[in-house]
Amino acid sequence: MTKARANSVKLVLTAAIVTASFAGPMAALAKADPNNDGTLKTGYQLLAQGESERAYAFFESKSKKYASSGACLTGMGKALKRLGKLDQAKEQFRRSIEVDPNYADGFYEIGVLLEQDKDWSNAAQAFQRYVDLKPDAAERKTVLDRIQYCKGQVQ
Repeated sequence: MTKARANSVKLVLTAAIVTASFAGPMAALAKADPNNDGTLKTGYQLLAQGESERAYAFFESKSKKYASSGACLTGMGKALKRLGKLDQAKEQFRRSIEVDPNYADGFYEIGVLLEQDKDWSNAAQAFQRYVDLKPDAAERKTVLDRIQYCKGQVQ
């Protein structure tokens, strides 16, 4: 990863964290979440069935209406990742955490790709944000282990 790209990722992560810390709970409630009402359920079912191209098309069509939905943009990113389009997937995950800094899964997904890129510091930061947003996640212990691993690689 180029230094400019790494700085861009760090800036996005930092901006998302700062934005989330100042966003009140009412702001999160005021924004319509298409994931809560089942609007995105079909897309996630397509992903679970291995229908990545159809899932991408579904999420892309929904993103026109739900441009500020972290769940929708993360769904697009997951589909792209499964299609092997990792740079495009990263871009969707970045957009996800920019527009919805309280959507934990976007941070997890960008963390995975940053870890694959050996961008240890930013990966650890993304994973930490995921754990902060989703403290009761079933995979909490595994993600905490990943954070420690990434931090250990920086030294």
